[in-house]
Amino acid sequence: MTVKLKIENLRKVFGDLVAVNNLSLEISDGEFVCFVGPSGCGKTTTLNMLSGLERPTTGNIIFDNKVINNLPARRRDIGLIFQDYAVFETMKVYDNLAFSMQVKKRPKEEIDHAVKNVAERLYLTDVLEAKASLLTPGELQRVAIGRTMIMAPSVFLLDEPLDNLDADMRITMRGELKRLQKNLGKTMIYVTHDQEEAMSLADRIVVMEGGELQQFDSPENIYNRPQNKFVAGFIGKLPMNFIDGCLNESGSELFFTDRHESFRINVSRYRHIIRKSTSGKELGLGIRPEHVTIASPAEGESYEVIVRNAQFFGVENVIEFGLKNETNINYRMTVSPEIIPKIEDKIWVHFKSDKLYLIDPGTEKILA
Repeated sequence: MTVKLKIENLRKVFGDLVAVNNLSLEISDGEFVCFVGPSGCGKTTTLNMLSGLERPTTGNIIFDNKVINNLPARRRDIGLIFQDYAVFETMKVYDNLAFSMQVKKRPKEEIDHAVKNVAERLYLTDVLEAKASLLTPGELQRVAIGRTMIMAPSVFLLDEPLDNLDADMRITMRGELKRLQKNLGKTMIYVTHDQEEAMSLADRIVVMEGGELQQFDSPENIYNRPQNKFVAGFIGKLPMNFIDGCLNESGSELFFTDRHESFRINVSRYRHIIRKSTSGKELGLGIRPEHVTIASPAEGESYEVIVRNAQFFGVENVIEFGLKNETNINYRMTVSPEIIPKIEDKIWVHFKSDKLYLIDPGTEKILA
């Protein structure tokens, strides 16, 4: 695909704070890319540099093969949609949508056609004559999106645009945004702290932490093949479980044992990768809560654990448990809603061996 936007060694410094550090990536024409990460990771600062609201300290922003570092925001052919609606509340919805075209003195018939087309796509037809001050938050957000859509920019930049909506409307609007983006064929760059939102919307996801790129990949690869411990822990409905331990050999087999010797698990299948990637005995293990299952003592590689908490969520329960020799670390697993153990119950669990992540404790890179 044609590269629409290229970022080369982008860096932004505020005094002693390095907000974005040597960020480089390419975004294709018509791609939906989400920037995700915790507060302060640099995602909004990056968006502000792309839009022209901030100037890079160093590095280049290349749009359609042209460096635009010094180009004013109004000349970047970029549409901005923010969490704050920026809607004229005293004006009708129709006039809000038509505003940019009216300023450009486009023909009345052209304006009317464009407004009604956008209103239909965003389910705003029934409120075109209503004042914006009377709209629901969901309707206001759709008006804000419509005001940008009608300008037909080449790239849309969205900074947490759904944060003010309730849960049901957020889910609805996610679907609408995805549908609109595909219908329009426009590049969309979407900033959010909500990793579930990023996973549901994006063709590819930029994961940032501490101003640096951690991984830029498809949602499937971000979830199934994270490159480091941060990505593995940040992405997922529930945080990944991490266990520190070491390697031990027994005959021809290789085992991972946790530091408290509560359990050991056969990692012989990963021997080649482990030996190729690290020479030490220290190792970290990661496993997602959905890959821990209830077991029986008779099953191979099953471990007795202590239930510390159980939460009911309707379609599934989340059990927090501790390994038998640990007192201050909890791990999580998901189980069917019929399973509701009591606190301090002892149960047996099994870690799916083909779903383990082995982590270098020094670099925090995922080895396998």
